[in-house]
Amino acid sequence: MNQFLKYLFTLLILVSSTFVYAQDLDFDSEKKKPFNPKFTLGTGFYTLTGDIQNEESGFLRGTNPGYNAGMKFGFTDNLQLSFLIMKSTFQSNNGTEEFKSEVDGLGLHIGYLVNQLFKQSRVSPLLSFGAQRLSYKTNDFERESAIAIPFGLGIRINVNERLEFDASLNWAVGMGDIDHGVDDGSDGYKSFNISLHYDLFTPGSNSDDEYFDDSYYATVDFAKLENEDEDGDLVLDVDDFCPKTPIGIKVDVTGCPLDDDNDGIANYLDAQKNTPEGSIVDENGVRLTADKYRSMYSDYEVASRKYANFYNESEIKRENYKTVDEYLIAKANAFNIAYNEGLKDDEKIKGLLYKVKIGEFSDGIPAKVANKFLSIDDLESITLDDGVVIYLVGSYSTLDGARGRKNDLEEKGIEDTYLMVDNNGEVSAYVEPTRETEIDEDEVVVEVPEGEISEEVVTNVPEEDEMTNETTYRIQVGAFNTELSDEIFVGVKNVISFTGKDGLVRYMAGSFVEYKDAIDYQAQMKARGFEDAFIVTYKNGERISLNIAIKTEKESKVVNQDGEDEVINLEFVVQIMVAKSSLSAVDFNKMGKLGNIDKEAEGTDMYRYFAGTYNSLEDANNQLEKAKLVGFADAFVFPKLNGERITIKRAKELMK
Repeated sequence: MNQFLKYLFTLLILVSSTFVYAQDLDFDSEKKKPFNPKFTLGTGFYTLTGDIQNEESGFLRGTNPGYNAGMKFGFTDNLQLSFLIMKSTFQSNNGTEEFKSEVDGLGLHIGYLVNQLFKQSRVSPLLSFGAQRLSYKTNDFERESAIAIPFGLGIRINVNERLEFDASLNWAVGMGDIDHGVDDGSDGYKSFNISLHYDLFTPGSNSDDEYFDDSYYATVDFAKLENEDEDGDLVLDVDDFCPKTPIGIKVDVTGCPLDDDNDGIANYLDAQKNTPEGSIVDENGVRLTADKYRSMYSDYEVASRKYANFYNESEIKRENYKTVDEYLIAKANAFNIAYNEGLKDDEKIKGLLYKVKIGEFSDGIPAKVANKFLSIDDLESITLDDGVVIYLVGSYSTLDGARGRKNDLEEKGIEDTYLMVDNNGEVSAYVEPTRETEIDEDEVVVEVPEGEISEEVVTNVPEEDEMTNETTYRIQVGAFNTELSDEIFVGVKNVISFTGKDGLVRYMAGSFVEYKDAIDYQAQMKARGFEDAFIVTYKNGERISLNIAIKTEKESKVVNQDGEDEVINLEFVVQIMVAKSSLSAVDFNKMGKLGNIDKEAEGTDMYRYFAGTYNSLEDANNQLEKAKLVGFADAFVFPKLNGERITIKRAKELMK
């Protein structure tokens, strides 16, 4: 026992000095991943794998209880270092020989966490190995020492923010004759261990900092969101990039409907499910012929044609390069020489530019937030040296321009925005210059009585508005296990990267308001080597289906007699019921499932109730289906042109 206490005292001194030294190193730095020391306490069942074995033995037969304690430190997300002491008894009797050893141990162990077994799971496989100094006293022999090398395989369960639980099987190769049997060979041991690790040092947090930086979204109840699945597709809303998928539609791991031919139109909407790769399709997923394409987009040739020759004739092939980075860099360099000769102009020194930071994330970004950001057409992202990704909008030559954009964003519901300065690619926070306050001795100071507010300082608090009413088309160039080199994206506009909770880094490029421009840029991305590039669309903070985006774009225009595009205001209203102003609790409950409800007087004591106004008939029909599902069987859709109600037939004529 004295030997055990001596080991414990030595371990505590070592741990204390290590902990103090580590804090000194990181005192002035922001701990994105804290040192995170944890107390460890565990127990186990031990069996010596020596010369003397019980007649009936198995992994958990003839075992002896043991205990371990110590400290564990996390240096990365996956790698931990532990200082552990152990105490156990080894004993066995084979009918001819017997022994009993009192064993104390002091060891250093390294644990490696493999990726989680399942998405959203708290369970991770655990591998470990280490080195131990064992002190043992066997029968009447003097106390001796030996070295052991243990290897382990187990699982770790993250119980909560501070508590972890391990269960593992361990095998140790020994370098001493512990049982003093007939054979003088070295003895090892095997064991089954369970341990608890508890964090007493790291300051508590209000959110899952390993997933996202909650400081920008303090008012959002992410804990509630993590358990919600609005569309019932078995992908939780916090990870669902398509959170309004119709009921019963098959989705991928990101919660978006399956699209086997990768043409941007989901399988359940696709009238031509096996479109050849690279085809340009209409809102129904049907491939456009060259003649039809030119008739729809007369100012453009078939977009892929000018890049197709480069893509097909280029001698740069994936199999000639060891890594994806090397291949894509070679592709990018060749493409830029062929098409972007003016890139050298970017090397000129530019003046200071002012931008607005709207978010900052370390290890991931919630799907809902990603969709909201991607709806902003001039979004850009920058990855810092420590792996943190910041998201910026705007590019202004004057500070007033950036301040105006900052105010506009805050009015539209994006809080905690910050001004940034871009000095030829070096981005830093804008610092207001300090000015000394001049005291005017002749100034008359008027005190405002307590409880009253001066009219001069009263400001209107803006209500949250829609992000934008325009559709933003982007090109998703791919999802990768690691970050790509900046060299790959030289000459590419509006490159955005974000990491989902699945750990994949997704890259978006370009930002367009018309489908024809997105088609052209998609072809360019394919020519650059991003063979799986496809179009994604966003509107009002949400990702929407490509077919809805195309239809909405067509429905918002009508050709006049001069052959010019004239924008019209065609809307579709979902009416759910006509009733008196006093509604039943049942009706209120059903309305609560549909979002904001508007009403309009009908006569003296009757009202019409509406569940939304939409720019596309498909959006309106989706809301209509939802209204009928919650119980409004008589709900229907009617169109309005420039504020006046028209027939469905007239609306369909305008949409042709």
